[in-house]
Amino acid sequence: MLERRNSQILGYRISHSNLIQEHVINSKEFKFAKLVGTYFAFGSEIKTNLIIEQARALGKKIALPSVEGDIISFYEMSSGKYLVKGRFGIMEPLPYGPVGKVDLLVVPGIAFDKKGYRLGYGKGYYDRYLSENKPRFSIGLSYNSQLIENLPRGNHDERLDAIATEDGIHYI
Repeated sequence: MLERRNSQILGYRISHSNLIQEHVINSKEFKFAKLVGTYFAFGSEIKTNLIIEQARALGKKIALPSVEGDIISFYEMSSGKYLVKGRFGIMEPLPYGPVGKVDLLVVPGIAFDKKGYRLGYGKGYYDRYLSENKPRFSIGLSYNSQLIENLPRGNHDERLDAIATEDGIHYI
């Protein structure tokens, strides 16, 4: 799946990434969220720049994850200039006081299934976060090519509330 995503033409990734973000921005969950937890896209991941820009324009708080040992914590993103490269080369906010309960959590992944489960990079960061800090609503960003019928899963895997693709939001 990762190889398939990485091999997509850049123009395809940009246009479809923008469309997926627009579906999130137009969702009722985004409209009512005061605190949006999202990620800073890395490599061929679906971008989140439009979500961040729109949240900022609407006066919402934005939080990004920071890897700390075996967990991720979300910190408020006050400005792009305060982002630093984290342990995996992904841009992270400086760790100045973790945020409270996230209203809308936007989650990356390599693959997603129609039951709301995801395949990440194998470290379990998002599963632990979802288990311990249940956000009001969680949504994965996925190209249609990443969405499959069923993924194998273990007891530690956490289900998302929805998956956003080019076709719209698939509520679970």
